[in-house]
Amino acid sequence: MRTIKKLIFATMCLMIISGGSLLYAATGKSDIAVYLNNVLLKNTGLLSEGVPYVSVEQLPEGLHAVLSWDETAQEVRIYKPNVNMVLLDDQGKIFGKVRSAASNTFSVLVQVDHLKTDISDLKITITDPLNKTDVVDNQQIKEKKDSFWFKSANYSYTFNEKGNYMIQVYIKDSSSKSWFIVSEMQISTI
Repeated sequence: MRTIKKLIFATMCLMIISGGSLLYAATGKSDIAVYLNNVLLKNTGLLSEGVPYVSVEQLPEGLHAVLSWDETAQEVRIYKPNVNMVLLDDQGKIFGKVRSAASNTFSVLVQVDHLKTDISDLKITITDPLNKTDVVDNQQIKEKKDSFWFKSANYSYTFNEKGNYMIQVYIKDSSSKSWFIVSEMQISTI
């Protein structure tokens, strides 16, 4: 009799667990892979009733946007400023390729428009093919405008490694105090 009770109890537990799984599967929700510019994102998306949902935390870097999370209002705002840059050598000429093992002095001219949030700082970095990053310039932005130009200080750099170097522009959101990549360009050694 005791064995029969255990068997009935085990069968009921198994039915409840599998029934819960079937109920979840029946709701029409499934995980989906999310790619941004052909790169698989860390967090999966969710497909529910034919509508895809993605985590907003992983969007700013790939979209070059600013994410602002207001915990008290329970709202997320995504700002996508238009940010362009050009590299200028020490004679003021535009360049995009450099000689390997050459030492160059350059500055970065950044143009920002459609900025719909307040920022406190702007930072420019260079990353070599071995993923070593140096800060080219880091300045406070005192004027609160939705468009502006910024020219970095002259920066001397030796392109020791062959390959691609990444120049990135970051802005710091005033409210979250977080840095966000808003523009990047690749330069190659020849």
